[in-house]
Amino acid sequence: MRAAYFRGNQVIELVDVPRPTLKPGEVLIKVAANGVCGSDRKIWRGGFELIPGHEVSGTVVETTPGCETPIGARVAVYIPRYCGECLYCRSGRGNLCPHKPGLLGWSTDGGYAEYMALPERNALRLDDRVSLDQGVLLLDTLGTSSHGLRLARAAEAVTVLVIGAGPVGMGAVAYLSALGVPEIYVSEFSDYRLGIAQRYGAIPVNPKVADLEQVIRDSHPYGVDLVVEAVGTQPTIWQSFDLVRPGGSISLLGEYWGKVELERPKSEWMINDIHLIRSFYFTIPEFHENQQMIVDGTLETGPLASHSFPLEEISAAYALFQSGDTVKVLVRP
Repeated sequence: MRAAYFRGNQVIELVDVPRPTLKPGEVLIKVAANGVCGSDRKIWRGGFELIPGHEVSGTVVETTPGCETPIGARVAVYIPRYCGECLYCRSGRGNLCPHKPGLLGWSTDGGYAEYMALPERNALRLDDRVSLDQGVLLLDTLGTSSHGLRLARAAEAVTVLVIGAGPVGMGAVAYLSALGVPEIYVSEFSDYRLGIAQRYGAIPVNPKVADLEQVIRDSHPYGVDLVVEAVGTQPTIWQSFDLVRPGGSISLLGEYWGKVELERPKSEWMINDIHLIRSFYFTIPEFHENQQMIVDGTLETGPLASHSFPLEEISAAYALFQSGDTVKVLVRP
């Protein structure tokens, strides 16, 4: 089968490799689509020994004895390699499993190939009315963002600021719109992404041409109920503290690995009853809730899958994603 390897320095090589051999309890899927993710940038530049790709949907083509998933089932791939037995797993919160040895597509071969092997319990069934492309969107784009927003009780918010409208940030905008949040501000440098946000009824702010803090303060002198930080930089993390109201919440969705140092007087962040939420991925029950929202027509996914490339053009897919003028880019083996 054909598979992509990231060799470093933004070089992606397509090679022929054997089709995966299944272990007990695993299923094999024919990959339909894999989403390009911002977290891939570090391996796109630095290289990776395994087949990457962790936002995957596909069709089951082979199973092992004891598996109940039928051949032909359409699935999305849940990446935490959860144990299935601990307290967290039994309650559907495999994202919090303390025994997981890693993530599919990171600690195992992933979805930038024609076929992918995975534990059966990680194959989440798709409703017949949900497309395979929507199956990809239900993962990082909508799953990760909506999990953080549920923890932040976003349904109770009247005013929300989303900082960064990449795939996860735009997924947050789509979910907030589905909840019926009255005012959603979106801060983003890409006019293309701001245009997509407007389709969800959001108020666009390009920090290159407008002072974001002034825009917020003009209408909400004390700040907004909820700030969704979806960039993953120290300046935007502290901007979140600046613009959330006393008693409000901050949902940190952006992937930031650096050291966080205090950059504000204590009075500006310690005495304001701020709820700070750092979430990881999503739970399996939330996946099914989001899927039902798509089926019901509550959660609109149309604007989210913005571009599509065949596997042979994966380098072009990453180059376009790097430009910022995309939402979710799909690669199809």
